[in-house]
Amino acid sequence: MPNNAGRSPWISEDKTSLMNSSHDENQARAVEKILSGEDAEMVDMTMAQLRSQKDRHAELIRRLAQIGSPKVRSRARIILRFWEDLKISENAPAQRTTDFATWEDLERFCWQLAEIESPGMDLKKSKAYMEELGVQVEMNLPQRSISPSDSIAALREVLARREGFRGNLQDYFDPANSYLHRVLETRLGIPLTLALVYIFAGQRAGLDVYGINTPGHYLAGIGGVIFDPFHGAGVMSADDLAAKFGTDRLSWANPMHLRATPRSTAERMLINLLNSYSRRGDEARHSRIVSYLQMIEESFV
Repeated sequence: MPNNAGRSPWISEDKTSLMNSSHDENQARAVEKILSGEDAEMVDMTMAQLRSQKDRHAELIRRLAQIGSPKVRSRARIILRFWEDLKISENAPAQRTTDFATWEDLERFCWQLAEIESPGMDLKKSKAYMEELGVQVEMNLPQRSISPSDSIAALREVLARREGFRGNLQDYFDPANSYLHRVLETRLGIPLTLALVYIFAGQRAGLDVYGINTPGHYLAGIGGVIFDPFHGAGVMSADDLAAKFGTDRLSWANPMHLRATPRSTAERMLINLLNSYSRRGDEARHSRIVSYLQMIEESFV
């Protein structure tokens, strides 16, 4: 990986760069060019860097929010809204939110998020479907002693083969892929929300299914055995994991150090939604997701 990985090309090592002086028109044009482009990864990385240092970037972002292409203006205004939401959160009284101590807490949050973002939607069907998935998984468990492999096989048979839950390769960044109720409707999702279906259905069947917080591609596990809900719940060996994530095989001898918590999973789910709405220039929904994420973070300060 290049030494400048994770850094936008316009960020100078010199602390007297554009971020300290808006008079550097060359760098200002570079930022504008990135924000008007179609390289989603570069846009996200640049926006994250801009958001993280308000004092250095505010003048530039206010300027871009008024000039340039509609795409640039929209993305600049998303950053301004982000800062405004943080300011409101800092000045507002502390708000109580769920502790995310259990996966049940996270599931309740998913339903609450659905009610807020899809007002008027009747979630009874989705909740009943989740219950039925748990029943079907339990019925597919062997009567004898159950190994992690047996458990994963039962989950795979019901969720991947019968019900057809799979990764949405055609429209990966669709926000619907990050909402549990929509994933239950379409059977399509991204790695994290598909893993949640396996976790919630598996736990209803009495299985200790949990998330694995691997970078860039969330996985699931049972008893130390890792599997990938996005790709049909295939079991991943240490060699598979090393090849996928570009690491040494020995680092996967004990993958439990990456076991996800319900809270870290909730945060990651919201960050996925932020990225989706950022790509679409949906300022209103982006703003609401920021507020949810902020409440979670503040509750653990």
